[in-house]
Amino acid sequence: MESEKAVALAALVLIALRLGWLVHGRSVARQAIHGGLLSLSFNYLSSACFVAILPTVLMTVLVLHPRPVELAGIAWSPLLLAIVALGLGSLLFAILHALAERGPLQRAEETLASLESRGWTEQDARTSGL
Repeated sequence: MESEKAVALAALVLIALRLGWLVHGRSVARQAIHGGLLSLSFNYLSSACFVAILPTVLMTVLVLHPRPVELAGIAWSPLLLAIVALGLGSLLFAILHALAERGPLQRAEETLASLESRGWTEQDARTSGL
């Protein structure tokens, strides 16, 4: 019985990591990240925490069946604690991603605006292939 729970927990972690990677990839494909490795890491961790909520609920209800945990004199479901922790983790990593991305994104937007403001040059016309 305990080995089944260990396998289920390992499967849950692998599912969350894989789904997080898929969501992270779609996020990066939709809008480029300019903040480097730190910003990419925070984006991935936020994605992984967010998408781990549903598999955690399903795995807990169907397989794990943990005993209640007593905190502050109240018996809490570990499922509730896990959902709150994953949600808050996702929010925290999203905020850290936004902080790490803010400066580089502003610089990239300024660079793009300056390129657009210079207009169409003769060099652009020659290399455009039209």
